[in-house]
Amino acid sequence: MYSIKIINHYINRMIKYALLENKLLADSNGCVSVVTTAGTKDLNDILNLMVDEGSGLTLPQAMAYFEKLSQIVEYYLEEGYKISTPLFRIQPTMRGVFDNPSDTFDPSRHKLRFCTCSGSRLKKLAAQTKLEKTKTDIFQQVPVITGFFNEINKVINTAAISDGSGVITGKWLKFNPDDSRLGIFFISENNPSIVIRMTGYTEIKPSKVHFRIPFIPPGKYRIIVRNLSRDKSAILQGELKLRIIVE
Repeated sequence: MYSIKIINHYINRMIKYALLENKLLADSNGCVSVVTTAGTKDLNDILNLMVDEGSGLTLPQAMAYFEKLSQIVEYYLEEGYKISTPLFRIQPTMRGVFDNPSDTFDPSRHKLRFCTCSGSRLKKLAAQTKLEKTKTDIFQQVPVITGFFNEINKVINTAAISDGSGVITGKWLKFNPDDSRLGIFFISENNPSIVIRMTGYTEIKPSKVHFRIPFIPPGKYRIIVRNLSRDKSAILQGELKLRIIVE
């Protein structure tokens, strides 16, 4: 028997998407679609919904069923079988190049993977699910700073050293270092008019940025990072929640 939550889901299910300019084709007016999600559900969320009112299951029972299913799937895969269910299909594949017909599997050059794709039930669900077109601004990737690492004295989220170096970690941190509006900035906690842009970026990745800290006055600072929106029309800003003491 379906719970009320699941019944409501089947009535209201919808996936949102937006269209973005296809920058891979310079002469094309075409667009690519980008799908957004409502978030992420993990195993605990699934188990809790399984034991929702009316299901007749307890949490230990649901956990036991999932564990048994997982063990059986793993058993058949280790035996060399493909798995085909209405929910998913799994097939072993191998990556890497073999030098010649006499070559054999080498873990340093080759990898065994289990490729998973939709089964008939998920394919049917995809065909039935309603879609809603939304504005592209829901996909703006506002930078998120989760940590600051002082490379000089190896401390995290506490202190920085003037004329030193540091690393921030997080999400959507990448920016153009040639644009003076963008980058990592230290802003004085006591005097917000003191805004100092970091220099000497040695690594700029979406999840990590290495940079040099110039000579700056000692004190307590906010750390912010600024990048551009997808359409380059706005500057997006993220901030470390903690304050950093510059020595």
